[in-house]
Order: sequence, then structure tokens, then C-alpha cells
Amino acid sequence: MRKAVQITGAALIAAVLMTGCSKSSDDGDKKTDAKPSADAGQQTPGGEAPKDKPADKPESKPVTAAELAGGWSNGGKLTDKSMVILSFAQNTVMLSGKTACSGTLVDNSQPATITIKHCQDGSTDYSKGTIKNFDGKSFTVAWASGKEDKMSKAVGGDGKPVVPVKPAG
Repeated sequence: MRKAVQITGAALIAAVLMTGCSKSSDDGDKKTDAKPSADAGQQTPGGEAPKDKPADKPESKPVTAAELAGGWSNGGKLTDKSMVILSFAQNTVMLSGKTACSGTLVDNSQPATITIKHCQDGSTDYSKGTIKNFDGKSFTVAWASGKEDKMSKAVGGDGKPVVPVKPAG
């Protein structure tokens, strides 16, 4: 148990340090309205409406506590308290950011769920979350409060920072 707490603490510290040093862009935070494509609603030459294309969303695979081990960050900022960091050690979860919380991960049924039992400030914003769209490098947590956080790997289960690979160019 002591080792798990040490790894979680190291993961949390490394995640905070890495996120604080990352480059941010205000342009990346702006949302644009999607416009329908030019062929939307058109019919094919045979008079039939075109069939829907399959969604480009990646398949969510089952997730285990071992795959989540380490630290994950939503890329938020400390200054506006939008940062959320989740640290996993076995089935123990530590959440930090706007508040500090502890809880458990249940991965024996899918989708895996996070149950937060205690927050320092008594907050219930993160009382229960469902992990979805896990691909090994990122996932989304859909919280019961309606909030969603897209999390990216920040610290591995070994306590070492995960350095994102930047595309060349």
C-alpha cells in the first residue's frame, strides 16, 4: 500500500509539473460550428437517399486498473482551476484540481467506473464517473454531474513522466 501511495504521489507531482510547462494556444480552445456537407440531403441517381457513413469514432475497449496505472490530465490550467488530474494505483483513484478527492475504480464490469467517496471541500461534482473511449493513451470521463473530461496520459505506472511525441513539421 505504501508503494501505491508513493507512485500516486509521484504521478500527481509529475503531472502537475508537466502540465504547467506545456505550451497552450487560445486558438485550440475556440469551438467552431460544424456545417453540413454540400452533399447532405441529396439523393443518389437511383432516387434513394445516401446511406449514412459509419462514425469515425474509435471503438472503446475494455479498460483495467493496470492499464490506467499512473497519472492522467485533462490539460486544463491551474490559474482558472479547470485542471483535473486523475492518479490510479490499483483500484485507488486520487483526483486533484479544483478540489482534492479520493475514491475507487471498479473495472470488473464495463464500462469501468470511478466512485469518489471523499473530497476535501465536500464537493459532489466528481461523485461518480464512467470511463469511455479508452485507447491506451487517452479516455473520456463522463461525470454524473454532466461534466466530461478528456484525459491524456501524463505519468506512467512506474512514476516516470510520459512525454508526448510531437509530429514532425
